[in-house]
Amino acid sequence: MATDRTERLLNLVICLLGAQRPVSRGALRESIPGYADASSLEAFERMFERDKDELRHMGIPVDTVSNAQGEVEGYRIDPDDYAMPSLSLDPAEWAVLGHAARMWNEAALAAEAGAALRKIEASTGDLSARPDLVSVRPGSGEESLPTLWEAIRVGTAVQFDYLARGRDVAETRHVEPWATAYRGAAWYLIGLSRERGAARAFRLSRIRGRVAILRDRVQPVERDVVQQVIESITEPSPRAQAVVELPARSGTHLKSRAAPRADGRWDVLYADEGILVSQVTEAGGRIIEPASLAEAQRRAIAQVLEVHSG
Repeated sequence: MATDRTERLLNLVICLLGAQRPVSRGALRESIPGYADASSLEAFERMFERDKDELRHMGIPVDTVSNAQGEVEGYRIDPDDYAMPSLSLDPAEWAVLGHAARMWNEAALAAEAGAALRKIEASTGDLSARPDLVSVRPGSGEESLPTLWEAIRVGTAVQFDYLARGRDVAETRHVEPWATAYRGAAWYLIGLSRERGAARAFRLSRIRGRVAILRDRVQPVERDVVQQVIESITEPSPRAQAVVELPARSGTHLKSRAAPRADGRWDVLYADEGILVSQVTEAGGRIIEPASLAEAQRRAIAQVLEVHSG
């Protein structure tokens, strides 16, 4: 069965992000599902060049690594340029995250990407970083990533309902998508808002419902334009307080900015409901107050369980 191009691109990103040293074209051809289906070496070369160019157009920094003689050794994605920041967790917290991962935090295309990484490990002798590139965390909005990446790849506009900061009702947005970015524990869509007529950064956790891919085509923009929007992203100030229950040996990142209560619970200031739902759920905790946020956590978990039970 032929491998879908979007699936192949995601597998390529995961492999290049997880590799400890540059991965050669030969290793990629043998390891990534879809490349082996190429009818000839020339066909593979054309396929890989298109994939590499598309990833770079989407803002994913695929580096070409050359030796002292100027010969290309291979390709990689520097985690410092694209991946999530490193976490400092104790063994108990890693255990909690591992348990959560088994329940509802499955990486997209985990089997195929994992198989490709194992092949590269066998040929290079290096262990990969196993990046959890695409996950479905309750309330985070990350379930929209594959759809957004597909729209960016094919160059079409998207439509979604968006709850802007300070608003109580979500409004429909039509966006010409340029790239996605991970900043400050949140994913963003970078693109042109047709309603505003200007470039904007949309936090995925504020998207309500599904993202729809439209038929109308969009024009690409220079990477410098995208980078300017990314650099303009600022973290919102806390605007509300929640009461949460957290396990004794997890949730360090939340406890560091929370105040303990006499009953063993925690008062946490937050700016984004979706991010707080995601963080509390990942820590194995439960939101107690406000009631609307506690219900949002229950709905988010139910939605993720429904997705992964199919």
